[in-house]
Formats: sequence, structure tokens, C-alpha cells
Amino acid sequence: MGCSISGCVIFQKSRNQEEIERVERRLRQIVVMAEDRGRDSYGIVAFQNDGKYIEAKEIGKASESLAKKPRFIDSKTSVVIVNNRAEPTTEYVRDKIAEDIQPFGNSVFVSHNGIIANDFDLEKQFKLTRKTKIDSAILPPLLEKIWDSSLDGLQKILRDTILGSFALAIVRKDQPNTLYLACNYKPIFLEYDAELDVLYFTSLESYLHQDARKIWDANPTMQLKPYSIARITTSKQFDEKSLLVDSKRNKALVVASAGLDSTTAAKSMIVKGYEVTLLHFKYRHRAEAREQESIGMIAEHLKCELMFVDTTLFKDVIGHSRLTETWSEIAKERDGEAGAEFAHEWVPARNLIFLSIATGIAEAHGYDVIVPGTNLEESGAYPDNEMIFINKLNEVLPYATNLQRRVSIEMPVGNLMKHEIVKLGLQIGAPLHLTWSCYEGGEAHCGKCGPCYMRRKAFEINGLKDVVNYLEEPKIKRA
Repeated sequence: MGCSISGCVIFQKSRNQEEIERVERRLRQIVVMAEDRGRDSYGIVAFQNDGKYIEAKEIGKASESLAKKPRFIDSKTSVVIVNNRAEPTTEYVRDKIAEDIQPFGNSVFVSHNGIIANDFDLEKQFKLTRKTKIDSAILPPLLEKIWDSSLDGLQKILRDTILGSFALAIVRKDQPNTLYLACNYKPIFLEYDAELDVLYFTSLESYLHQDARKIWDANPTMQLKPYSIARITTSKQFDEKSLLVDSKRNKALVVASAGLDSTTAAKSMIVKGYEVTLLHFKYRHRAEAREQESIGMIAEHLKCELMFVDTTLFKDVIGHSRLTETWSEIAKERDGEAGAEFAHEWVPARNLIFLSIATGIAEAHGYDVIVPGTNLEESGAYPDNEMIFINKLNEVLPYATNLQRRVSIEMPVGNLMKHEIVKLGLQIGAPLHLTWSCYEGGEAHCGKCGPCYMRRKAFEINGLKDVVNYLEEPKIKRA
């Protein structure tokens, strides 16, 4: 279900009437913005310190009737939860009444965005009753029956009992000063207004108007971590726990080219205790035969399983790269240093595509971690080696894999320069003598391309001679 949950926690601060009105006005703006994710109905429950509450529910868009509703926030208000509902095809109700509108609750109130897939099973198992067959309505009676009111207890129920997707705002009538927020892949964003001492939350960051503000006017905004639960009180107590099931698989899928970086990364994961599989892409590039030969020897040396993905996508469909021989030669006269400082051999979106495929394999085959050879050295010329690229992908992955199929990307050499990678590789026993770094596929490393320049220079910085042979010594400018 594509609903939106919103609301606020009003912390224990004395406010005048004008400030109280500003709090409500701000929340009303968020609710109207949130109809972007729900236009069929909306509901508001505002709790007061003494456990009393004000409830407002309406069929249709918030923008059409909310302005006509009486105020629901006053000096006693502690927590407000809201729902803008987008009615799914499977739960269409032709003649809706108040019982069909979220938030649902009696002694435990819930605003839910998502789908509870096992609602009928829960209804039967725990002998529950609800006033509507809308799936979210099973949550209040379930929590009223089996929740012991603790954060740990709620964590266990959401992790082990509920099947489906969710972003949840939960308030117990006997805990009117406490808000529970929980989510798996459904997002929740938080914004703290320091002037009014109020914490707002909603389903999309854009509903908080951050894009429209100057940086010095912006309130601090954060996203609740995917697969987490938080307890927030009006006394500013904030407790957070994970909802992830601990897999304890310790399996790593290393995207391995057969070069220095990915080979060192693979060995470092083995040292950390991971069961490592090397994933090698054959994408019809110039050095494919030599890389395939090297990766086989590296896998044998490391005693790792080796997996191949064979694709002609980059050559036959995407093109426009010298590495796949679909683009004319660039200046042959350039030296290795120039090749190291600019991405002459760029393959369009290669790392993004590689990591996307690796994510699918990792999810299907039970790998916890994907490990690329991205590194700090090459981030100067290749944007997909910059650490922010991997960090942003990690933010996206909870929304790219199915429930509890948690996959993350680690970069053991992501913050290292090439000479640091060589040093680390030698220290931990990575088989650098078996690696292939050259963009060409001859009998030995060409000695002219950027990777040849960088790896030989990296060994030299460590006071060592490279462990592979070159057809021609790279040009290295002395300091």
C-alpha cells in the first residue's frame, strides 16, 4: 500500500499561543504535501499528556478539507500521528466509513504505510477481531494482545511475527509521551525544528520542504535507518534497535578484475574471516583473455570459488569505449601518467552495472557483502571509484532487494592510494604476482597505459621492483 505516515513529537518546552499555532500549521503543510502518496482518505490522532486524544478522519484529499477542520494541537499535545491513505486495488472499499480510515487503534494506535501480507493468518492464530478487513487494522489488536510495551518486545514482534512491508508510527494510550517509529524498506524521514523544539516525521524528505530552504535556514533532517525501530519520548530520549535478522553467513562476493585492487580486497576479506567468491565479468574488452587466465590462478591460490558473468552488453549495445574496441584509438603518444590522471579508457556506467548484477547474485545466493576494488587513487580520474558512489549505493540497496535479503557493499581498499594497496597486499599475502593490471592483452604488461604506470610507481614508492614483467618500462617522472 502506498500510503504516507506523518506526525510530530512535541518536546517539553513552554510555548505561547503563536508558537503552538506554528507547530500545527507546519504539520498541516506536511499532511497536505503527503497526499502525494495518498489521496483516498486521511486521519489524524493527537495525543495529550494525560492520555486523552483528539481524532479527525476524512474521506478524500487533505487539501480539500483539512483547512476546515478545527485545531488539534494545543499546549497539552505530546504526540501526533497521521496517515494519508492510497487505497490498493486488493483492499478497495466502495462505501468507506471512519473504521476504514487510519490511524487505527483502541489502546494502541497505529499509522501504517505498506502491506501486511499475513494479516488473515495473524487474525486466526491470535484470535483477533478488527472492524475493517483493511490489512493495517490487524496491527492494533495484535499489539494490544501480545506486546509487553517494551522496545525489545516490539522489536521482536515486528521482526519475527509480521510479514510484509512497513513504515509505522505507534502510540500507546498508556504512554502518551512516547512515539515508536519502525520501518523495513518503507522510508521515514525526521526533521527537528530547534526553535519550536518539535520533531516532525513523514514518508518522503521532499514533504519537509528542504529543497526550498537556504542552507542556513534548514532544520536538521535525517532518515530512520532501514530495518530499524526507534523510541522517541517528549523528554528527548531516543533509543534505536535493528530489525534485521542476523544471518551469520559471513559470505563475501568480490567483484574481481584480476588486478591489484580487487585481489588485495579479496585477500583482506579472507583475513577477516569471510568465505569469499570471486565474481569476474567477461565483457569483451581488450585484456579479457589475460584477465581470465590471471583470475583463474588467483582463485586457485586463494582457494576461492570463481564465478563468471559473460556479457557482450558493453561491446555490442553500449559501446563508446576504447577498452571494448568500439571507439577509435586515443592519442598513442600520451605517457602513462596522463593515462593515470584522466579516464581515457572509461567504460560507460561499468561499475554501476557490475555492482547491480552483483547485487542480484548476492541476494539470490545468500552473500552478505559485495566487495569491489574501488580505491582512492583512481577516484581522481574515475567517478565510480569515489567513496560517495559506494556510500550512495549502500543507501539504495535496502530498496533494491527483498525483505530481509540485506546486502551491503564494503570497500576494503576504498580509502587507499595505489602504493598503500601494494603495501597492504604484500603484508597480508595477496598473490600480487598473479595479477593483471594492463589495459592491453599482450604477452606482458604494455608499460604505457595508466594502470601500468600506477602499479609500477606504487611498487617503487614501497622501495620494491614490480613483480610482473613489462614490454616497455613506463615513463615515470622523478620528483
